[in-house]
Amino acid sequence: MIIETPLYYKATDLQTERCQVDEVVTLGHWQFEYLKNCTLDDFEFIEELRDKLPVTNDSTRHCILVLDKSGDDGILIDPQGYNYPRYSAYLPNAKQLLAMEQYPSLRAFNQDMMDTVEEVAQLAVNSQQDGEFHSDLSDIENDFQPNVLDKILLADMLNNRPEFKSVEYADGELNAVIADEYCDESIGEESGMSM
Repeated sequence: MIIETPLYYKATDLQTERCQVDEVVTLGHWQFEYLKNCTLDDFEFIEELRDKLPVTNDSTRHCILVLDKSGDDGILIDPQGYNYPRYSAYLPNAKQLLAMEQYPSLRAFNQDMMDTVEEVAQLAVNSQQDGEFHSDLSDIENDFQPNVLDKILLADMLNNRPEFKSVEYADGELNAVIADEYCDESIGEESGMSM
């Protein structure tokens, strides 16, 4: 995983501030790069939006979130009434953060899928027989409500896990081949489990 973010030399602590995104702007990639590299320049979109940002007496900064149209990252700006990014911070994966905030059901679905992948990976390793695991996923799917289990996505996510050589969902069944380092012939024989 690669994350682009500033790192501070010998920081004694990492202070944060409460920031509320009140406006969102999407710029073309080269405009975004220009903003990222020229933060002391005036920008027309900041001039247009600066007076729309509320002024409050609490410790919340009211900000503009600027997104890169062709990338995932963003820049958070509190112009403080000016036409340039007087206060700013680079936000890796800002589009994903915004999507999770805008769609709580998507955030819940993502969490359910991650939890399910963890559960199925453990179940597969512990229940494997001769390095293979098969399941129709009915028990897991019943626990997944009220969201709908995306079985193809589950198989894709499991394929990204080190426990598996391959995982596929076909004909209503999840079929997995366990990676050699997770195979222990005695596990499947002792448990006698198969779904």
